[in-house]
Amino acid sequence: MISLAEFKKFFLFNLIGSLIICALVAVVTVLIGVFNDVTVKVLFTLLMVVIHSLVCLAFIWDNERQDTFNRLAFFINVLFFLIVLSFLTSIFGIWDIISSQLVGDLYQTYFVIGFAALHGDILSKALRKEDYLDMIVYLNYLFMAIVVLMLLPIIYLNNATQILGEFYFRVLAAAGIIDGTLSILTIIFYKIYAHKHPKAENLLQGGWTPGQPVQKSEKKKGLSIWVWILIIYLAAQIALPIIFLIFSKAFY
Repeated sequence: MISLAEFKKFFLFNLIGSLIICALVAVVTVLIGVFNDVTVKVLFTLLMVVIHSLVCLAFIWDNERQDTFNRLAFFINVLFFLIVLSFLTSIFGIWDIISSQLVGDLYQTYFVIGFAALHGDILSKALRKEDYLDMIVYLNYLFMAIVVLMLLPIIYLNNATQILGEFYFRVLAAAGIIDGTLSILTIIFYKIYAHKHPKAENLLQGGWTPGQPVQKSEKKKGLSIWVWILIIYLAAQIALPIIFLIFSKAFY
């Protein structure tokens, strides 16, 4: 059976090969000076290959600096498969195999799944530390699943507001606020736990390698960039529904 590491290597080498082939086609096209619909699609294919190659290289670079592949293994594996799906989706869209609307819907779905994977992976670092933390994390998983499942119909339905009704969006906003609040509480309580247990491995800080003891200099490091991204996202998830409600009451 092909391992995940071998599959990743296979995909990266295929990207490199596709990049070289598309670049050669683009060079020949430019030299001939013939531009038509097929030429434009080839150039856009080249652009997508370059973008996805750079994204893969960015993750490899981040792994070299912060050992991200080990610290957030579940999120990285999910994200890698999303990159593969994104590449295929972009190619299918460029060559009109699927509609542009479906391409947009799929990319919104990938974004939701990617953030859910990051969210869930970071939350898992707080498990098996304290009983109350476990309870908060599992409850957080429940509301995270509710938010994700409620977002999917909105992505794929036309006129979702009319079909689902206003109450559906109110429930989604409430679930999002609870989800964000529980997540931020988890991070706060985990930091308190790490402060009380300084010898414990702090899985939320940047630059730490699993299996290695935490050095004194490493204890002063801040949160991982992925944790900060999640915190900003969760803060927006809590604040935006409240701001929208305030404005709707003020102007309507």
